[in-house]
Amino acid sequence: MLITYNLDTPCPVCGQVGHYGNVNVGDNLLNSGCNSCGEWFRYPLPELKKEIVYLDQFFLSHAFRQQERPFVEAAERIKGLAARQLLVCPYSSVHTDETHLWRHEQQEELYKFIKQTARGHKFSQSYEIKQNQMIESFGAFRNRESSTIDINERDAFHENIHRWDDYLWIDLRPILGDLEAMRQGKSNAIEALVGLFPEWTNLSTTFQEDVIQEARGYGRSLMQQYLSLVASIAEDIMNYLHSSIDASFVESLLHYDSNSMDIELRLQRVNEFLLSEYFANIPNVKVSCELFAVLRKMVKNGAYTNPANAKRKLAGLFYDSECISVFGPYCDAIFIDNAMKHWCDDPEANGLASYNTKTFSANDWDSFHAYLDTIEKHETEEITRSLELVYPGRLV
Repeated sequence: MLITYNLDTPCPVCGQVGHYGNVNVGDNLLNSGCNSCGEWFRYPLPELKKEIVYLDQFFLSHAFRQQERPFVEAAERIKGLAARQLLVCPYSSVHTDETHLWRHEQQEELYKFIKQTARGHKFSQSYEIKQNQMIESFGAFRNRESSTIDINERDAFHENIHRWDDYLWIDLRPILGDLEAMRQGKSNAIEALVGLFPEWTNLSTTFQEDVIQEARGYGRSLMQQYLSLVASIAEDIMNYLHSSIDASFVESLLHYDSNSMDIELRLQRVNEFLLSEYFANIPNVKVSCELFAVLRKMVKNGAYTNPANAKRKLAGLFYDSECISVFGPYCDAIFIDNAMKHWCDDPEANGLASYNTKTFSANDWDSFHAYLDTIEKHETEEITRSLELVYPGRLV
């Protein structure tokens, strides 16, 4: 057997020293064994309820560069709390994309730092979480149940995020796709968004009306992407391989009741869903639309009048919106940049407060450290004893 941690204590069965140790941790069990007598030992570990904290690219990049003391100190505290199994900072597909779109010689070193900070824990892919939420909401729509769906961690993680960390984790290189195409797509999206600002300045809509318009616009976009996909497949079936993930959302909903409803009725039903309060109340849709409604309000109040400056300042908006709206509702807290924190705190937007997610930024260091203080108090005597058993000599 592969002994990961050799222990100085004798084997409980044969008494040999130097052959006994910890092998691995799985399902809240510590597996130990002896290479002399071959005995296995299994020790149950206490159940954990880790705080889930999302650190956005802004925080991680500053911590990685080690040029600003507040970020370094906060990162060290987080590292210690994660080692003590009190906190977990999973990385996401947004971290992966943003890091590899960064043109810098330290790109891979930053990505390694992000994964080590996460201790190998990661969110499901963004599109998986969106689809899980959409399918649950569509089910409620079909059954005429409440339009408010609960946050379920199983929608966001493939594995139990509250398990004890094992000694090893498998690291696979991500499938990145065409980075230049991603950069161009990001640039085009921002340009198209800024192009809407002159129209927005003349709007007299309320904040809630803007939220509804954003949700309905997104719903119509999903349907249009699906219809465009169908048309392109009619010309060449291989176009399916290059279709957008958003088009697949509608496709997945059309499978329901396919044995009892014809396609026209199913298309009509899906379209009604995409324009309904059920769709608008999907967590990632709700939070994202509120953020863009805040942007609309800012534009109506005279912000971002210079298109070139607007494109520069909003360059990371779609990634910021994604990390907040898709991953934020599953977190106890999220650390974001000052501008996005200001947007999230807008008094007309419920945002992440609807999901009891705390938001922090570099303007809130005292509050953030106070929050970390409360996490430290979650360590029980049973956890402390187990830490020394599972990670002997590694924690002080």
